[in-house]
Amino acid sequence: MLNSAFRRALIAGSVSLLLVSTVLATADATRTVTISSHITIRGKGLTFSGNVTSSKAPCKRERKVTLYRTPALALGSTTTSSTGHWKITASGSAGITLGHFYAKVKRRSEGTAGTIYVCKAATSRTIAYSP
Repeated sequence: MLNSAFRRALIAGSVSLLLVSTVLATADATRTVTISSHITIRGKGLTFSGNVTSSKAPCKRERKVTLYRTPALALGSTTTSSTGHWKITASGSAGITLGHFYAKVKRRSEGTAGTIYVCKAATSRTIAYSP
Protein backbone atom coordinates (compact mmCIF):
# COMPACT_ATOMS: atom_id res chain seq x y z
CA MET A 1 0.00 0.00 0.00
CA LEU A 2 2.73 2.44 0.92
CA ASN A 3 4.62 1.43 -2.18
CA SER A 4 1.74 2.33 -4.55
CA ALA A 5 1.18 5.72 -2.81
CA PHE A 6 4.87 6.46 -3.15
CA ARG A 7 4.75 5.45 -6.80
CA ARG A 8 1.76 7.78 -7.49
CA ALA A 9 3.47 10.69 -5.75
CA LEU A 10 6.63 10.08 -7.75
CA ILE A 11 4.68 9.98 -11.05
CA ALA A 12 2.73 13.14 -10.16
CA GLY A 13 5.96 14.92 -9.25
CA SER A 14 7.59 13.84 -12.52
CA VAL A 15 4.61 15.05 -14.58
CA SER A 16 4.63 18.40 -12.73
CA LEU A 17 8.35 18.81 -13.35
CA LEU A 18 7.90 17.97 -17.03
CA LEU A 19 5.10 20.56 -17.39
CA VAL A 20 7.13 23.28 -15.68
CA SER A 21 10.19 22.60 -17.84
CA THR A 22 8.03 22.67 -21.00
CA VAL A 23 6.55 26.06 -20.06
CA LEU A 24 9.98 27.49 -19.25
CA ALA A 25 11.47 26.15 -22.49
CA THR A 26 8.64 27.70 -24.50
CA ALA A 27 9.11 31.07 -22.81
CA ASP A 28 12.86 30.97 -23.44
CA ALA A 29 12.41 29.98 -27.09
CA THR A 30 10.33 33.07 -28.00
CA ARG A 31 12.31 36.12 -29.02
CA THR A 32 11.19 39.46 -30.37
CA VAL A 33 12.96 41.22 -33.24
CA THR A 34 12.15 44.93 -33.55
CA ILE A 35 12.60 46.55 -36.97
CA SER A 36 12.45 50.30 -37.57
CA SER A 37 10.22 51.83 -40.24
CA HIS A 38 10.17 55.24 -41.93
CA ILE A 39 7.42 56.96 -43.92
CA THR A 40 7.60 59.77 -46.47
CA ILE A 41 4.86 62.09 -47.73
CA ARG A 42 4.32 64.38 -50.70
CA GLY A 43 1.18 66.06 -51.92
CA LYS A 44 -0.27 67.58 -55.06
CA GLY A 45 -3.78 68.96 -54.76
CA LEU A 46 -5.96 66.47 -52.91
CA THR A 47 -3.69 63.51 -53.66
CA PHE A 48 -1.03 62.50 -51.14
CA SER A 49 1.48 59.71 -51.55
CA GLY A 50 4.75 58.39 -50.22
CA ASN A 51 6.69 55.31 -49.28
CA VAL A 52 7.22 53.17 -46.22
CA THR A 53 10.83 52.05 -46.01
CA SER A 54 12.54 49.55 -43.77
CA SER A 55 15.60 47.33 -43.76
CA LYS A 56 13.28 44.28 -44.04
CA ALA A 57 10.84 43.83 -46.94
CA PRO A 58 7.96 42.46 -44.81
CA CYS A 59 7.90 45.80 -42.96
CA LYS A 60 7.22 47.64 -46.24
CA ARG A 61 4.30 45.71 -47.73
CA GLU A 62 0.69 45.58 -46.56
CA ARG A 63 1.14 48.24 -43.86
CA LYS A 64 -1.78 50.46 -42.87
CA VAL A 65 -1.12 54.16 -43.56
CA THR A 66 -3.42 56.94 -42.35
CA LEU A 67 -3.36 60.53 -43.66
CA TYR A 68 -3.98 63.31 -41.12
CA ARG A 69 -4.65 67.03 -41.35
CA THR A 70 -3.39 68.96 -38.32
CA PRO A 71 -4.56 68.88 -35.64
CA ALA A 72 -5.02 65.09 -35.75
CA LEU A 73 -8.00 64.86 -38.13
CA ALA A 74 -7.86 61.57 -40.06
CA LEU A 75 -8.69 62.07 -43.76
CA GLY A 76 -8.30 58.53 -45.05
CA SER A 77 -6.25 55.37 -44.93
CA THR A 78 -4.84 52.77 -47.26
CA THR A 79 -2.51 49.78 -47.34
CA THR A 80 0.97 49.90 -48.85
CA SER A 81 1.87 48.04 -52.03
CA SER A 82 4.44 45.25 -52.15
CA THR A 83 7.18 47.88 -52.55
CA GLY A 84 5.90 50.09 -49.72
CA HIS A 85 4.19 52.74 -51.87
CA TRP A 86 0.96 54.35 -50.67
CA LYS A 87 -1.49 56.89 -52.13
CA ILE A 88 -4.58 58.58 -50.65
CA THR A 89 -6.90 61.07 -52.31
CA ALA A 90 -8.65 63.19 -49.69
CA SER A 91 -12.36 63.65 -50.26
CA GLY A 92 -13.86 67.14 -50.07
CA SER A 93 -11.88 70.33 -50.06
CA ALA A 94 -13.13 72.22 -47.01
CA GLY A 95 -10.10 73.71 -45.28
CA ILE A 96 -7.63 71.73 -47.39
CA THR A 97 -5.90 74.80 -48.84
CA LEU A 98 -4.96 76.08 -45.38
CA GLY A 99 -4.06 72.70 -43.97
CA HIS A 100 -0.89 70.92 -43.00
CA PHE A 101 -0.68 67.17 -43.47
CA TYR A 102 1.23 64.16 -42.22
CA ALA A 103 0.98 60.38 -42.50
CA LYS A 104 1.37 57.60 -39.97
CA VAL A 105 2.12 53.93 -40.49
CA LYS A 106 0.86 51.61 -37.77
CA ARG A 107 2.98 49.19 -35.77
CA ARG A 108 2.63 45.60 -36.93
CA SER A 109 3.80 42.36 -35.39
CA GLU A 110 3.73 38.88 -36.80
CA GLY A 111 5.32 35.56 -36.15
CA THR A 112 4.73 32.31 -34.39
CA ALA A 113 6.27 30.59 -31.42
CA GLY A 114 9.96 31.12 -31.78
CA THR A 115 10.42 34.59 -33.27
CA ILE A 116 8.02 37.52 -33.31
CA TYR A 117 8.87 40.32 -35.74
CA VAL A 118 7.69 43.82 -34.79
CA CYS A 119 7.65 46.53 -37.46
CA LYS A 120 7.72 49.83 -35.58
CA ALA A 121 5.23 52.64 -36.19
CA ALA A 122 6.41 55.82 -37.90
CA THR A 123 5.19 59.36 -38.55
CA SER A 124 6.13 61.45 -41.59
CA ARG A 125 7.17 65.06 -41.58
CA THR A 126 4.36 67.64 -41.82
CA ILE A 127 3.80 69.32 -45.20
CA ALA A 128 1.68 72.28 -46.31
CA TYR A 129 -1.00 72.04 -49.00
CA SER A 130 0.40 72.34 -52.50
CA PRO A 131 -2.08 73.01 -55.37
